[in-house]
Amino acid sequence: MTRPRRIAYRSPERHDSGMVIEEAAPAAQDERWPFKTARFEVPPGRTSELDVHDVAELWMVRTGTGTVASGSTRLDVGPGEMVYFAGRVPHQITNTGTEPLRLFSVWWTSTGPAA
Repeated sequence: MTRPRRIAYRSPERHDSGMVIEEAAPAAQDERWPFKTARFEVPPGRTSELDVHDVAELWMVRTGTGTVASGSTRLDVGPGEMVYFAGRVPHQITNTGTEPLRLFSVWWTSTGPAA
């Protein structure tokens, strides 16, 4: 890709937890990106599905507050904060606030050591 392009989101994917995910949908010629992205939302009082995968992932909190659970670790997060997960690390988030918890996610194949 040699010039900036607008990237659309795919149709929203709704989960039983109430979470809604929209993955970025790059044009076919851009499919070789070294990462993928999505935005997602968790309603107040709800918890996302437990997620575990081979790729590394970074969550960036846009709005709302929540608690990230990963193994025995619990982290309270709010707007502007980020959380990193190495590949194969189970993780999920609970919305602890009264407004929708909105996050942006970036994931990529991890070739380095788990951190």
